Amino acid sequence: MSATRARHLLIDFGEVISLAQPAADLAALAADAGLPAAEFTARYWHHRPGYDRGSSALGYWTAVLGHRPGGAQLRRLVARDVASWLHLDAGTLALLEQVHAAGVPVSLLSNAPGELARELEWHPALRSFAHLLFSADLRLVKPDPAVFTAALGALGAAPADVVFVDDRADNVAAAAALGLRACLFTATAACRAEILAATAGMSQLAA
Repeated sequence: MSATRARHLLIDFGEVISLAQPAADLAALAADAGLPAAEFTARYWHHRPGYDRGSSALGYWTAVLGHRPGGAQLRRLVARDVASWLHLDAGTLALLEQVHAAGVPVSLLSNAPGELARELEWHPALRSFAHLLFSADLRLVKPDPAVFTAALGALGAAPADVVFVDDRADNVAAAAALGLRACLFTATAACRAEILAATAGMSQLAA
C-alpha cells in the first residue's frame, strides 16, 4: 500500500462498541409503547431502517405504535431508546485504546437515527474518533454500497487501506465486495486479536 494513503479502522457502534440492548430497557420501551414485548420488538425492527435513514422520530414511533404518540410519550420513547444503546462494551473500548495508541485513526460508521447520532457526537468514549458517520446524516443505511463509498470519501482512503468491523454479516459482505478489509465482529478474544493484528500492520506501514 502507498505510504501516502490514509490507513483507518472503520467500526460499527451497535453491538460492537455498545452491548446489545438490555432486556430491561426493551421491556420498559414495550411498556411505554403499550405493546406486548414480542410484538413491540418486531415492530421496532421492522420500521427501523427508515428511521436510521433519517426519517423523523414522530414518524418512526407512530409506525411502531400504530398511532400518533402524544408529546410526553414520544419524548419518553426517544429517551429510553437512546439510553438503551449507551451500555458500552469494555472489551471493545480497551481494543480501541490500543488502536489509537498505535497511531491508527479510528472512525465510526453506524446505522443510527438522528437522536442517537446527536447523543453519540458528545459521548466521551468517541471523542478521539477521526470521523463519526451516521446513516441518518448520510441518508443511507448499511449494507447499501453507497454508504461505504460515502465513508471512504469522508476518510480520504482507498478501500484496501481501511479495516471495517461490523457485527452483521451482510454489512461485512457489502464492504468486502467494495475492497475493504472487512471483519465480522463476534466479541471474542480471537476477533479482537484479528482486528489488532490488521491495524498493527497498518501502523507499521505508516511508520
